[in-house]
Amino acid sequence: MKTLALIFTFSIIVFFSHATPTTLVTEPQPQLNQSASNLQQNETRLSGSCNYMVNIKTSCHSPSYTKDEISLLFGDAHDSQVYVPRLDDPDSGTFEQCTTNELEILAPCIKKICKLYLFRNGTDGWIPETVTAYDYDNPPIKFYYNIGIPQDAGYGYNYCDKA
Repeated sequence: MKTLALIFTFSIIVFFSHATPTTLVTEPQPQLNQSASNLQQNETRLSGSCNYMVNIKTSCHSPSYTKDEISLLFGDAHDSQVYVPRLDDPDSGTFEQCTTNELEILAPCIKKICKLYLFRNGTDGWIPETVTAYDYDNPPIKFYYNIGIPQDAGYGYNYCDKA
């Protein structure tokens, strides 16, 4: 009986020692982009006017409201980009905890949105949860944050090389 238990234990050890480790696949993390002060000089001049809708959901871990200045940059795989300064209302806390703000943006036309960066300037420490961008001709694309945005730096995603 002891021999059988010993053989069984040894077999389990050998089996697990030959197991291949697996990597945990996680959501990509947002990356830093350029500073907000450099954006206006780098902004591509585009033709036409297109309607975009952006839904920004503020995390429940964010302050109850923020007076931080929130700006947005989105673009396509052809290096065309749209910078939208100051999405917030400077006189009140626009981005409240656990709420979704729907923003309509009329901007120059770009191709399919594949990158989006948020900018924050202020001391409240606003935390977005998700940003969903809808353009005139493509399915919506959702960007997952749920992390504090660093001060005065673009923070977000660039999926353009996968587009």
